[in-house]
Amino acid sequence: MTLPPEPLRQLLLFFGASYAVTWAVLAVYILAGEWATEHLGPIRPGSPAFYVAVAAPSMAALALTFRQQGLSGVSSLLRRLLPFPVPVFWAAVALLGYPALWLVVALATKIADGTPGALDLSPWTVALPALLLAGHLLKDGGALGEELGWRGYALPRLLEISTPRTASVVLGLVWAVWHLPAFFIGSLSQSTFSLAPYILNVVAFSVFMTVIFIRTDGNVLWAGIVPHMMFNAVPRAGIEVFSAVTIVLGALVLLLCGPSLGGGKRPAKGGSS
Repeated sequence: MTLPPEPLRQLLLFFGASYAVTWAVLAVYILAGEWATEHLGPIRPGSPAFYVAVAAPSMAALALTFRQQGLSGVSSLLRRLLPFPVPVFWAAVALLGYPALWLVVALATKIADGTPGALDLSPWTVALPALLLAGHLLKDGGALGEELGWRGYALPRLLEISTPRTASVVLGLVWAVWHLPAFFIGSLSQSTFSLAPYILNVVAFSVFMTVIFIRTDGNVLWAGIVPHMMFNAVPRAGIEVFSAVTIVLGALVLLLCGPSLGGGKRPAKGGSS
């Protein structure tokens, strides 16, 4: 029997480990919610059980990297969390692009209504900065817990065996479906979403993150943690978002930028083999 190529084998191990840990934790709360809450505490952003569930991809990435490459591989992976050197433009896109998109949409909506002066900027100028300064990144935990896995471990390996366009869609689907058990737990935000639009929205955002990943030479901070943090923080700051807009923009990038998503070269594969 022919064995799968090494990057694919590593990906299957990583996806399997990430799903196993997260789904096992959430399954306990779905199947035995009262017992789990009594003995393990409630599952919600900031709780120990929540941190274990959302940190599974990063824990799997670190464990598999150490197993495959030792401490040097782990060091290489962690160095991709450093903020520099990356193009300033793409760092700005990672930090400001998502909130700026919804500012443009909100302004366009007010202009269409004939009331541009009625636009309330406080969600962007007050609520969002306050949320970030209050420690949203640590309280939410998703960006820190997931991105060493999704963008740090999985995406470089997907880029070894596929085009950036295919890699972004595959990773987006895996990332979205990984959240599936959260739709059955009332204390988690996914329980308020519709599944199909959520999956398409996450896939579209994965496309944007892959574009930044390529242009920052595989920097996990700017291509993973920062945009993921903003993806979660923006609606919590009271900024209205529309999944349809994100989905359409993601589809346009996939169609117009080609298989390479407009990138001239593949990023460095630090942390991969």
